[in-house]
This record gives sequence, C-alpha cells and structure tokens, in this order.
Amino acid sequence: MERHREPKPTDLPAQSVGTSREIDSASECLVRVVAVSPRASVRRRLSSMLHGQVRTLDFVENASQAIERISTSNCDLVIIERALEGSDGIDLLDELSTNHPALVGVIIGQIENADDAVRAMRSGACDLISIQSRSAQTTRRLLESVKRAGRIRQRDARVDRLKKLCHKLNTARQEVSGQVGELCTDLVAAYQDLSEQFGDVKLSTEFNAMMRQELEIESLLRTMLEFTLGKVGSTNAAVFLPSSTGDYSLGAYVNYDIPKDAAEIMLDQLADTLAPRFEQATEVVSINGQAEMDEAFEYEAHWLEDTTAMIVSCHHDDECLAVIGLFRDESLPFGQEDARALSIIAKLFGQQLGRVIRVHHRHLPKDQWGSLDSGCYDGPADDSDDDDDFFSADDDHFGFAA
Repeated sequence: MERHREPKPTDLPAQSVGTSREIDSASECLVRVVAVSPRASVRRRLSSMLHGQVRTLDFVENASQAIERISTSNCDLVIIERALEGSDGIDLLDELSTNHPALVGVIIGQIENADDAVRAMRSGACDLISIQSRSAQTTRRLLESVKRAGRIRQRDARVDRLKKLCHKLNTARQEVSGQVGELCTDLVAAYQDLSEQFGDVKLSTEFNAMMRQELEIESLLRTMLEFTLGKVGSTNAAVFLPSSTGDYSLGAYVNYDIPKDAAEIMLDQLADTLAPRFEQATEVVSINGQAEMDEAFEYEAHWLEDTTAMIVSCHHDDECLAVIGLFRDESLPFGQEDARALSIIAKLFGQQLGRVIRVHHRHLPKDQWGSLDSGCYDGPADDSDDDDDFFSADDDHFGFAA
C-alpha cells in the first residue's frame, strides 16, 4: 500500500484572491483523494497525473483497505480500478457512495458494455476513464473529476458554515426575544404602577377637595362615609372615635345589611375590641375567613361571623384620631383596589380631622380642649329623609390627651 501526500495548505505561502482559474486551482489543492488499484503501474501513473493538483493522494490495493481508509479519514474523491482482486470496482463504489453520499467517484479501466456503464453511473461514478495511455485527454478528465470534488467540498463547507450561522442567529434571536419579553413585562408593570399612581393622585385630589370644605364633625363624617361607599361599594362601615378617657366609642356608622338595633349593639361591643386593637394600624388590615376573624377578635369574633373586613386607623401628628372599619358578607370580599382607596381616605381624613379639632378649640390650650358631639349614620337615606336625620347626636365625646 502506497501513500503520496502533497504539502498542506498551512505549509504554502498565503496568497490573495486571484482569478477564477487561480481559485479553481486553490480549491483543487484542498481535495483529498484515495486511489484503489492492485497494480503498481496504475498507481504510478495516477501519481504522475495528479502531482501538485490535490492536497493528499493515498493508495490502497483492494476493497477492504479502501473501505477502512475512507471510513477513518476525510476523503473527497475516490478513484477505483474496475478490475480488483476478488471484487468488482463498480460494486465497491456503490457501497462507498451509499455510506458517504458526498463522495465523488471515478471508475478507471475497461467498460465492456453499456449495461456496465449504466450500473457504474447509478453507483455514483461521475466519469469512466481508461488510463491505458498517457494522453492529455485522460489527464484532463481526471482533473475535471478533481474539480468536481473540490466544488462539492466547498459546497458542503458553505452549508456547514450556514448551519453554524443559523444556529448562532437563532440563539441570538432567542436572547433578543427573551430580552424583548422582559422589557415588555417591565413596561407593563411600569404602566400598571403609573396607572395606580395616577389613580391615587386623582382620588387624593378629589377627596381632599371635599374634605377641606368640611369644618364640622358631623358633616366631615358624612362626607367621608359617602365618599368611601362610592369607592368600595355597598358595605357596613363604622368610625370609632377616642374619648377624653382614652376609650373608644362609636362615632358614626353605615348600616348596609344589618338591622339597626342589632347593628348598634354590635358596633358598641366592637368599640371596646376593634378600635383599641387596631389603633396603630396605619396600613389597611384585611381580614378574610373565620380563622383570621377569630385570631383578630378572639371572643368577640362571633359579631362578625361569615364576614370579610378592612380596618385602618387615622392619625395626625402621631396621634390616633379615629379607627375605620368596613365589613360585609364574605361572598363579596374586598379587593386590593379597595384597600388602596381606604388607605388614602384614612390618611387624608386623619389630617382633616386634626384641622377641625384645631378650629373648634383654637381659643384653648390643647390640654383644655373639651368635647365634640359625634353622630351616627343610620344607613342609606331614602329620598324622603331630611339631611338632619342622616346623623343623630349622642353624648359620646371626642378628646385628646395632653
């Protein structure tokens, strides 16, 4: 078994891109050839014809050696002599072409009839060449086969590069798509936050404008409760006010679905439980389900059985001026928007409540402030009800500790 190898491209000096003939010559020098022939004379003749035209030229003598060599090395062109020891070169080419579809094959030797020629072509032969003479035509046809193998090699190399580029592009596309998706998510979240902020500003502006017009306790409570119901919907509501002794009493309420007598008794009982327990709750506390209700009110929880609630305190100058409680049937739970609205209302209500206190007692020192009448709202008024019946005065007092 003989082997003839030309210098590798890395051993050759670098050249700039030239004419199409120079490019064809460069591509030919990249072609790797395996020649299968049992005759030394044929191998010498092939070596002479292909010298300097291919990258490597390896010789093997039989079919088994050819199969092993081509299976273990990169090969672009196989030249097979028709008459092999114990086998037919056409059958060998058929097997090699099946296992290596990109391989270019040439049959050399005598082709006795048209049927053999057709069988050779179907087996993958690009040419059938007789090399009995050293004619220029024989050399030219061999070199044409080398060029064909070089073009196929270049095509496959381009396909491989395109596949790699497509893979990179697809990876980049996925990364960009992921970044765009994250950006869209961030934009949606930012838009939602901005919308909520605009909503909060609008609610604050609207409520503050209404509150600043009220300088009497009863009208202030009335306006606050009406505005709250307009934002959270129909609900029972109660405002607990601190007295001069530090205890809490019912200042006003909205009775939505509880009988009046039962509502007053229930709210009077909750004044001793709900208000003191949540007087420091500057953030809205949501209570849902009987388990949370039992934990929040303990033995008084039966008053709010099967209900959902929101509770918040109203502060001014670090002092609790009122505690607001909203509660209704647990089948109509309060949402996050309801909690946001109540939080804003409680803050502004506490501020205005502090202003009203100062107006009513501005002629006295703070430790000598007396009491303010508070009222009770009996529920949604009928069209026939007079405004004077909306709240009713009681003997509870609203005061401050020095």
